[in-house]
Amino acid sequence: MADKSYFSPNTGTIIGDPGKIPIPVVGPLVSILIPCAGMLEYTKILVPSILRHTRPPFELIFIDIGSLDGTAEYLAGVATVHSMIRVEVVRTPTDLGITDACKEALAKARGEFLVLLNNDTVVTNGWLNQLLSLLNNSVAIGMVGPMSNYAAPPQLVETVPYRVGPKKLGRLEGRHGASEVLVDVEAVESFAREFREKTKGKWVETERLGGFCLILKREALVKMGPLDPWTDLSLFDTDILSAKARQAGYTLAVCRDLFVHHFGARTFASGGPEKKENGQSI
Repeated sequence: MADKSYFSPNTGTIIGDPGKIPIPVVGPLVSILIPCAGMLEYTKILVPSILRHTRPPFELIFIDIGSLDGTAEYLAGVATVHSMIRVEVVRTPTDLGITDACKEALAKARGEFLVLLNNDTVVTNGWLNQLLSLLNNSVAIGMVGPMSNYAAPPQLVETVPYRVGPKKLGRLEGRHGASEVLVDVEAVESFAREFREKTKGKWVETERLGGFCLILKREALVKMGPLDPWTDLSLFDTDILSAKARQAGYTLAVCRDLFVHHFGARTFASGGPEKKENGQSI
């Protein structure tokens, strides 16, 4: 299907930009739901990217699925340090409680819009503005997702110029030989800016959206019906979520000018059930 065009908003100063005064943004509250099944090293990359690049007002709702690696303590610290942002943590000791945890998370969510965001992602400048802009482009659009390096078509960007994975440190950089740097965040952001300029305002309809990052209207979720008959991944089973959205009469769309990095196969790699997306784990 050919690309379509929409108004792609300018992305100026976003809350958290160092050395700049945040610009107050008046708009609907967005609830960002983030599952964490361990893998704290990825959560520590994601959270700063959210705080740096997300327009207010938003709230963070973490679903901690049996983490035993310090995730609970880190999330408690996020809530304490960033007291101006509402942060909620819902915990389930095992993956068997994901359905109930999702229900509790939704009960805590106050936003008019809901974002499902894996903890093994890195969001980029203006990401939420762009998702919202396309979502509000038409009353028919119920869910929107970005492009990424780790996704099924039509969301897949096959080649990215930056390296993913721990790198060796030089003698002057550290003593231990290997760093904890899993990706060069600045390189991701630079690529995302260039990517946006080349594809600005483009979008395309799709049959399904990957679960690594998507936004949906609360009214669409209500129209889809209760979560009870869903699979073990509940709200995060995006094959079913996409199908239910289309059955409810909504269009699904891909924001072709927005790039979000996805490590892939990390969010549920430990402590949660594996869910395949066209041969790839979410």
